[in-house]
Amino acid sequence: MAALLSGSTLVAGCTGDDGDDSASGDSSVRSFCTALETFRADVDAADSADLPAYIRALKDAAGAVADVGVPDDIPVAAEQGFELTVSRIEDLADDATQDDVARLGDVSDEDQRRLDALEDYIEKACPDLGA
Repeated sequence: MAALLSGSTLVAGCTGDDGDDSASGDSSVRSFCTALETFRADVDAADSADLPAYIRALKDAAGAVADVGVPDDIPVAAEQGFELTVSRIEDLADDATQDDVARLGDVSDEDQRRLDALEDYIEKACPDLGA
């Protein structure tokens, strides 16, 4: 989750409720990296002091990345990390507290391995997103 939220790399071909279950999408690596760049910029620009607006910005940004999808070459574990990240953000209540937002990264060891795989993939595929 740190990859998505920290700004050191980033997050989310997760499906929405549109019935399309193609998590891998047809995103090129370039489109994926550009979407992650935009995600980071949008979240960084949001005012975290205005929590409801920040949560809306976070959800909107995650939805935009999810719409782009993941590249075809993404490893399964990294794709699962992407889906997990987007899902956790989308499931965040609109009236979530700061503690709720902070707990986005509280995951099982198995899910953490998926998030680590996503972060590793992003670091290799999108080196310009580095810290």
